[in-house]
Amino acid sequence: MFDLLVKNGKLVLPGRTVVDGEVGINEGKIAAVGRNLGAGHVNVDASGKLVLPGVLDTHFHVGIYRPFQEDARTESMSAIAGGVTTILSYFRTGRNYLNISEDYSSLFPRLVEMSKGNFYVDYGFNIAPITRKHVEEIETLFKLGVSTFKFYMFYKGLNLRSEYRKGSVEEEYLLSKDPYDGGHLFTIMKRISSLKGGKTPHQPRLSVHAEDAEVIRVHLEEAKEEFSRGILNALEAYSAARPPEGERVAILQAAEMARATGCPINVLHVSSETALRTIEEVRRWWPGLDVMAEVTSSHLTLTTNSKAGVLGKVNPPIRSDRDREALWEGLVSGSIQTVASDHAAIEQSRKGGELWTAENGFGATELMVPSLLTEGLRRGVPLTRLVELVTSSPAKFHGLYGRKGDLLPGFDGDLVIVDLNTTRRVRADALHSAQDFTPYEGMELRGWPTTTVLRGEIVFDSGEFSDARRGEFLKRPVELSDPA
Repeated sequence: MFDLLVKNGKLVLPGRTVVDGEVGINEGKIAAVGRNLGAGHVNVDASGKLVLPGVLDTHFHVGIYRPFQEDARTESMSAIAGGVTTILSYFRTGRNYLNISEDYSSLFPRLVEMSKGNFYVDYGFNIAPITRKHVEEIETLFKLGVSTFKFYMFYKGLNLRSEYRKGSVEEEYLLSKDPYDGGHLFTIMKRISSLKGGKTPHQPRLSVHAEDAEVIRVHLEEAKEEFSRGILNALEAYSAARPPEGERVAILQAAEMARATGCPINVLHVSSETALRTIEEVRRWWPGLDVMAEVTSSHLTLTTNSKAGVLGKVNPPIRSDRDREALWEGLVSGSIQTVASDHAAIEQSRKGGELWTAENGFGATELMVPSLLTEGLRRGVPLTRLVELVTSSPAKFHGLYGRKGDLLPGFDGDLVIVDLNTTRRVRADALHSAQDFTPYEGMELRGWPTTTVLRGEIVFDSGEFSDARRGEFLKRPVELSDPA
């Protein structure tokens, strides 16, 4: 007898097929997948619904606009309501987050300790080396369970709002006296490329926010002028201020450095057709280059014509209909490997009504699965491909496959049951984030999660949450198990 048995559902095996079947879980691990498995101490009837592996949201921001532990509690609750069982949160020193500058060798263990008992989902961290000392600590961080790192390519004079600082962005915003530039990026790549995954084939990777600050600088004033004259709406103006050409320039620079150093890279939140074509180009130029591409569910759903206005301000910006459709084509072709939410919960008061001073970003983790399924199935994208993009594929690229991302014996008993037959209109007051608005307001979406299981325990069911915050810190890369 199983501890928990999910039966009568359609199992979505990522990237492979959809089958009628059951999933049995013992001691937090998937013990069996098949038919007529018997009984469980707890039985979950998934009749008429899909059963997916627990979803991974590998681009998340905890504590960027709100106190870290408070944000962890509310936003991980929002995640499990959206079927997400694993998040990877980005973290750096400097303004926002903990507002400190410190060596990671002392800060990171405290960050892990602060996290205990505050997450409803399992979690890990992607770390940004800001100072020279941080670069020296990359190997230490790797031993502590961090296998993906980050570089913000637009932090050469810009802050998150797209404001230029009169002084040094390093000192005023990143709280560092060390240069944060292309040379720093190069040294990070060299250090990461020297690391190996040990018992697993997973190679540590650098994620890049690929926008060029100098390209933004020369477009910013013109965009402000056209917005003030009513020629462009808010989202069009912000897109014009941070144009796709800025993505292209940054991607080309990062790709050349990756080629020279042998460092695998991940181009985060690809937002435009131009950026996507640039990634495809560099892969053709250098076939051995290890460059993956991520797109957010918001860039796949929203456009500059959306009603969100300033509430949809995000970096890189929401783009045109044409850009959105190009991204969908990239998902189908395989040019894009993962989908994430880039969740950063923020209160509407922090956005304000003024485009250029409004804070950047918004939360979307709870809407990632229904928006992806709604928009993807409407375009005829195979269900197995959509599920792969938020389960097995991110698990493989982020050093978690073997524990997370698939319905196979030996993997963690993480499941989400999804109802494709129910359509709901999005309302901010019906979501579980601390954020008091959503750019998705009023959209009709299908494919809402009804039940979420984390390591064999039901943590969300029919709108009700378990009392316990059971989330555990995930050291990466995990040791690969043989699921056969």
